[in-house]
Amino acid sequence: MEQAISIALSRQMTLRRAMDIVANNVANANTSAFKAESPIFSEFLMPGAKADDRTGLNNAGALSFVLDSGTKRDLSEGDIEVTGNTFDVAISGEGFFAVQTPDGERYTRSGHFGVDQNNQLVTQQGDPVLSAAGAPITINPDDGVIEIGRDGTIAAGETTIGRLGVVNVDNPAAMKKTGDNYLETDQAAVAIENPTVMQGFIESSNVKPVVEMTRMIEVMRAYTSTQKTINKMGELQQSAIRQLGREPR
Repeated sequence: MEQAISIALSRQMTLRRAMDIVANNVANANTSAFKAESPIFSEFLMPGAKADDRTGLNNAGALSFVLDSGTKRDLSEGDIEVTGNTFDVAISGEGFFAVQTPDGERYTRSGHFGVDQNNQLVTQQGDPVLSAAGAPITINPDDGVIEIGRDGTIAAGETTIGRLGVVNVDNPAAMKKTGDNYLETDQAAVAIENPTVMQGFIESSNVKPVVEMTRMIEVMRAYTSTQKTINKMGELQQSAIRQLGREPR
């Protein structure tokens, strides 16, 4: 019975992890270019552990637990929304913007940019957006109206300022989150030769709130059902102890 309770507890632990992921998705439903995540669970067979065989038919089997194996990120593109802001840019198709942070180079799909006091193109966190050459992009407000071409080229009138660095890696799903909608990777980032960049647009989150709320309800029900099972097994265990503890007549 203790083994059964342990298995149920392993299920509850993974359900709590699933709830955390769903809650994070819901919280970022309005975060630009946020990618929804889902948990990955797998079966774990306890080495050497066997369930009791009380039938005499030698049907004892290995104990199977639930294991939280990781997280899967949905890399599908979110809706492209019009903002009309000069420094809002969205990537249509594959690719990430390269950003220089105090902790090293990071990557993001969120193109909600601005210009700081040093006239550098920066993210909402104040980190410089890198050009295709890997350098910060400086924009002089006196140069005139800023236009960003479909290939990421930034120009002011007849003057070309630079080109946004749009890169990709072999396995985007393996990139790790670092916070602030940034990703990091040990993979070599390769510049995309012909990216599609849209000025005055922003990529929205690909989270589907209705789907996530449905998942939240499913997780809550599964957690409650498992808790009821644990409580029932606990009651049976206490009943058995009371029966065994009675003095023989």
